[in-house]
Amino acid sequence: MLTYELHVHIDRSIEEVFDFVGTHYFENHPRWEREVVEVRRLTDGPIGVGSRAVMVREEYGRRSEAPLEITAFEPSRTIAFRHLGGPMLFELAFVMAPVGVSSTDLSVHVQVELQRLYKLLTPIFAFNLPRIGTRIMRTMVELIEAGPSHARGATAGMGEAAAHGLGLP
Repeated sequence: MLTYELHVHIDRSIEEVFDFVGTHYFENHPRWEREVVEVRRLTDGPIGVGSRAVMVREEYGRRSEAPLEITAFEPSRTIAFRHLGGPMLFELAFVMAPVGVSSTDLSVHVQVELQRLYKLLTPIFAFNLPRIGTRIMRTMVELIEAGPSHARGATAGMGEAAAHGLGLP
């Protein structure tokens, strides 16, 4: 099993960060990860533990669908989910902590287990995971720092603190 963690600092309140990452997860995930075409809800009502969806991905010219379930949902703190099938079983958790009233530390915890013949790709996947994770987090930070998740797209640059948190110049 592969594990990976990434930590960033975002110049927005914890409420704004959780709104984007947690409350509006289904709508916003395709905005921060270009391989995700859509996240199609399977359950009604507000998002919470037990909410289910199908993640539609397009990678290397191939389209795939994987069911997922929200496994943790604590407003202004945590959202986590796991994929329920497919060639890659993974669990992903976004954990937020306030830093004062106007910024947030975000930690992302990833566990991936490749199945069947995909296990042969484990070394390649392990090598690429940090690069892909950094790209995804950079996009997420740009979107969040650009403004409210429901009002704007990625129109602003990444804040200096966020770039530093990713280890970028």
